[in-house]
Amino acid sequence: MPMPACMSRKRTAGNELYACYNTDEIRDVLMLGKGGTLRHITRFVLCFLITAAVLLGFLVLTSLVPRQVIRPQMLRSAEFLCEGKLFGDVLPGVTSSRIDRYADSILLGIAWQFDSQHPLLSVMKSSYYTLFYQNENRNLLDAVQEDRPANQQYLRYWHGSAGVVRLLMVFLTLPQIYTLHAVIFSLLLLLLVFRLLRQGNLAGAAAFLAGMIGISLWFVPLSLEYTWVFLILLIQMNLVLLPSFPKDWSRRCLFFLISGMLTNYLDFLTCETVTLTVPLLFMIRQDHRTGRKSAAWRSLPAVALSWLIGYAGMYLLKWGLAAVVMGENVLPYVTDHVGERVAGSVGLGFFRERLEILLRNIGCLFPWNYGLAGKLISGLLVAAAVYFIYSCRRHFDPGLSAQYALIALIPFLRYLVMANHSYLHYFFTYRAQCAALIAVVLIIQSAVGSRQSAAGSRQQIVISCRLPVK
Repeated sequence: MPMPACMSRKRTAGNELYACYNTDEIRDVLMLGKGGTLRHITRFVLCFLITAAVLLGFLVLTSLVPRQVIRPQMLRSAEFLCEGKLFGDVLPGVTSSRIDRYADSILLGIAWQFDSQHPLLSVMKSSYYTLFYQNENRNLLDAVQEDRPANQQYLRYWHGSAGVVRLLMVFLTLPQIYTLHAVIFSLLLLLLVFRLLRQGNLAGAAAFLAGMIGISLWFVPLSLEYTWVFLILLIQMNLVLLPSFPKDWSRRCLFFLISGMLTNYLDFLTCETVTLTVPLLFMIRQDHRTGRKSAAWRSLPAVALSWLIGYAGMYLLKWGLAAVVMGENVLPYVTDHVGERVAGSVGLGFFRERLEILLRNIGCLFPWNYGLAGKLISGLLVAAAVYFIYSCRRHFDPGLSAQYALIALIPFLRYLVMANHSYLHYFFTYRAQCAALIAVVLIIQSAVGSRQSAAGSRQQIVISCRLPVK
């Protein structure tokens, strides 16, 4: 008997298994087509190289901005940073409100030291002026006021955000940049919620807002260090919700490749995984709503790998380019710092340190660290979530819930891999958990919706049975 056109055949341990899949979805998942795998790999590599060339070109071009043009704005910005604390809580005792002006001082110092006489070398070295016995905000002020040369390189990151800041400093001071970011965040968030509501996706809007509230998004624009990944995320989400957003997974892999590259380029190693996890959650939800369940499940590894290649590939490219341009071996410096972030110990022992990492990051979620009232409200929210999950346990979609749960675990895996970094910088790495919060809301919503549909179906059956027969 011939196999139907809609069927695919797989052999496992000598047994034939049949499953009805859309053949276009299978080609999307495997990234196969008329041109074969080679064409897709070529497109993937070209996309990486072209994007990297554009990003590097942007940095070089911003280094050509004369220092005299940005000096007045940079000086006022350095004075502003010197007026406050390097690490200060907006709300006393609320760790989730802590603002990191230490990293902002270094970022401005790198932007200031870009050299129009040696543009490529200066952006590769990413140097700034520092004295170990002074705070970085004071070092920045001295560098700007007295034209002190850079004496400390910071080449392990791209510092693409330094190029953005240098360009903005032509017109704006640092407080004005903070305000600009707050306005952009508000507009992008309003646009995103409007798109979700217009599509009738009330649950998606509620889940996204729950995630952003849980990580205290309102504090993010107050520090340049925190801004970049969430700016990328809000732009990503508005693109994902467009009707014209690609449905084939080969182009979606390119989307996540570029997202990973941009995250590495702009971010200061804060909560980088959000540009993978949150858009992926909503793409999976969209695919399940439109009947592309098999493509969504099978494409998770390909999309995650694309983002990882973009993110890790940018690190390797930066270190390789820096070694060539500077004419020296940068590997010892890089490996020392990578080893410190991953395996550096804080003296608590392996298992206790991992437990403390999770507790410190989870403890920053809103409203837990807002005193006793916050803890009580958090307890009630957790109890409500457990109740809904238990009461709807028979109505979960196993495949969909498993996908959401896998993505929700990514930030916690990041905490354990980047143990030292996640322990010391928990006051901003905790924001990666927005994906877990969104996933929990989506899982509950899916189960509640299935239960309501089942109840509605049973009610219709009962009504139809009670109708008199004519």
